[in-house]
Amino acid sequence: MGAVRGADTVTAYRPFAASLLALVLSAACLPPPRMCAQESDCGAQASCVAGRCVAHGAMPAIDSARRLLVEPADVGYVLRGDDDGARTAAVARLGRAGQPGIVFLRFAAPLAPEVRVLEAYLLLERAPDVDVDPATVPLHAARVIGPWDSRSLSWARQPRVEEVGAAVTRVVPGGGPLVRLDVRDLVQRWRGRARDELGVAIVADAESPTGVALALAPLDRAHDRDDPALSAPGGPSTTASLFEPRASAPAAVGDPRRQTAGPRLELYVK
Repeated sequence: MGAVRGADTVTAYRPFAASLLALVLSAACLPPPRMCAQESDCGAQASCVAGRCVAHGAMPAIDSARRLLVEPADVGYVLRGDDDGARTAAVARLGRAGQPGIVFLRFAAPLAPEVRVLEAYLLLERAPDVDVDPATVPLHAARVIGPWDSRSLSWARQPRVEEVGAAVTRVVPGGGPLVRLDVRDLVQRWRGRARDELGVAIVADAESPTGVALALAPLDRAHDRDDPALSAPGGPSTTASLFEPRASAPAAVGDPRRQTAGPRLELYVK
């Protein structure tokens, strides 16, 4: 009698297991979330605010938060077929057809346990005066789980990278000079101080003839490197604008006079 009941239990469980497997597979096939790049991405009822669609009249979660900008402790860039040049390049090209590249960043951002991170972005700057193909290139952040050092980094000696389902940002032709990638979940992982949290990688999801050009370092040495907006957590911050650096640059991407500061970690904390 007990054997019959056991068989009935297994039979009854099979439809549930099949439904659960189908749910897992369908979730795995879902496209990753996408950050907005322009107003048209959000429709008529919302606006694009710092990469998020916010309904008209709603108060963004970061509106009353403190904004911090943190410079990277190390920056690396690998490009297939050009290892030495990539290590020393001031401009990274990602998503170029036939010659993929990856940018690696590491940050030291010690935050007190009681500090809440509302939003976290990689704030990137498109390199000025660089000709690029008029095509959209989607970018996203991935987790670095292998040790690396920019001084010895190469395409053949690059660290392992793990996908975490981070939101995709589409770098559109004619868009503004700033590009934001969502790294909130990655920053929360860093706060756990796990030994395999070794930075963040910037990866392109599609290719174009030229890819997208990003500044890895200041391209105009007249730029003020003592800008108090660029500080470690606990240092000075700016409230002049919640969504753009205080030392804002001209909007024209191709303007060679535009100053760049390179990649930064943008945190909104309470």
